[in-house]
Amino acid sequence: MNRLLVSWLVAGVVFAGSGWALADDTNNDRPIQTHKQMMHDCMAKEKAKAASTGQTTSTEQLKQVCRDKVKSYDNHPSETTAPPNNPG
Repeated sequence: MNRLLVSWLVAGVVFAGSGWALADDTNNDRPIQTHKQMMHDCMAKEKAKAASTGQTTSTEQLKQVCRDKVKSYDNHPSETTAPPNNPG
C-alpha cells in the first residue's frame, strides 16, 4: 500500500512539474512603450531629479537630454530584435 501511495505521489509531482518545464519564457508580457511614453517618463524623472538637487533647467534642456536617452535606447545591445509573437 505504501508503494502505491508513494508512486501516486511521485506521479503527481512529475505531472505538476511538467507545466513549469514547458512555460513560455519570452518577453511577451513585457510592456512596450511608444516614443511619446518614453519621452514623458524621462521628462518626469529629469524634472524630479532637477527639483531634488535645486537646479533650474529649461524645458528645452530637459527635452534634449531625454531625446538623447531615448535615442540610446534604440541602439541598446540587449534589444537586437523585436520579441516574437508567440500565440498565448
